Amino acid sequence: MNIKYLSALLSASALFAACDNDENMGADIMPSTDRPNIVVTDTINIKAFTVQEDSVYSSNQTQMLVGCFNDPVFGKTDAAFCAKFSNTSYGKFPNDAICDSVVLTMGLDSTAVHFYGDVKAKSSISIYPLTKELYADSSYYSNYNYKAIIADEAIATAEFIPDTVTRKISVNLPVDFGVKVMKCTQDTTFDANFYGLCFQQGTDCSIITKTTIYNSNIQYNVYYHCEGDTASTAVTFTIANSNARASFFTHDYSGTNIPSDSESDTLLYLQSMGGTRIMLDMSDVQKLNIYDNSEPRKYFSLMGAQLIMPVDSNLTDYINYTPIKEINCIGIEKAETKKRQNLYEFIAYDSYGNASVYPISFDKSRMCYSVNLTARVNDYLKTYKANSEPSYDICLCPYSGTSDFSRTVINAPSKKSAPMKLVVQYTVFEK
Repeated sequence: MNIKYLSALLSASALFAACDNDENMGADIMPSTDRPNIVVTDTINIKAFTVQEDSVYSSNQTQMLVGCFNDPVFGKTDAAFCAKFSNTSYGKFPNDAICDSVVLTMGLDSTAVHFYGDVKAKSSISIYPLTKELYADSSYYSNYNYKAIIADEAIATAEFIPDTVTRKISVNLPVDFGVKVMKCTQDTTFDANFYGLCFQQGTDCSIITKTTIYNSNIQYNVYYHCEGDTASTAVTFTIANSNARASFFTHDYSGTNIPSDSESDTLLYLQSMGGTRIMLDMSDVQKLNIYDNSEPRKYFSLMGAQLIMPVDSNLTDYINYTPIKEINCIGIEKAETKKRQNLYEFIAYDSYGNASVYPISFDKSRMCYSVNLTARVNDYLKTYKANSEPSYDICLCPYSGTSDFSRTVINAPSKKSAPMKLVVQYTVFEK
């Protein structure tokens, strides 16, 4: 192997393992004696913009969010979800059964932080019956007008103080609700009043709560007795994995800096819950084609391209506003459809050939995201060399768009201190 090429390869490894933003990054990695045929470019100019999401796919998630919170940076977000329930216990109501009570419990997601907002203030969640059916094979998106398919009045409201809740939130549903459920179970005719339930923020609301359907965490028990019984018996209804369900979000960015498409912005904003994403303009990478166009006797080889995205530590903290743990790098087609496309370098295959998109993790120790864009820069260079334009834009978005309430503030390329930057390293050989 060419000694100079090996030296450059080793320097690239050191360069792209780091998340710091030294403006001279890479300049002092290689000995001066190894530099004659190798050129190191520290940065390529990029543009980045915060864009509000139109909508994100929100059907059949295992984790759901409900409530509302007014974030000091991201404004007010409302979260709700609707779901169908099934008689998973396969219990039956005798013909002479008398409903005693109905108790609904919503278990918290114990695998993650389950509250976002003011955990010490009283909050509430209201429950509404659905008036139309949700279909498991249909696609629902975060901006769907779910209020058009729920009753006008709530049948119950759960009030709680988040700081005192450890495992679940409970509320009694009306007895007449239980009577109708019993009738639906006994009759062969489906009662349109019980397509499912909707959970949305109540009157008192300063928190968004994360729940999950795992282990029948969301359920209601219909307690009944028959004449002569000394105790009640319960039939359990839960959101089964096969049941239709969907999450919905609304955002009010009034009075905030979101969204904005100004190149002078010093901060960028990533928000889950169908909130915001970041779009990249990397057209300036075409200047790297100079060696193929004006130096026909030299060979150009891109060795790596890393996007460094430092997080603004003043507006992102681990106590109140957890940074987004994982993000996606995807393509957005420039055609009118604005269709998303997964990029092959971020797709992994299991032993059965099933594909899945793997995320970019937040580096807590360095307070940044680091995205390997070598394949994208190569693709851009080939496209520009063919006197064409890329058919897609690069987009950075939350990996869990509907089941996570995290948000992150990122330094824009225009920020003077620790800006977002595209660090590129390449080598040039004599042909």
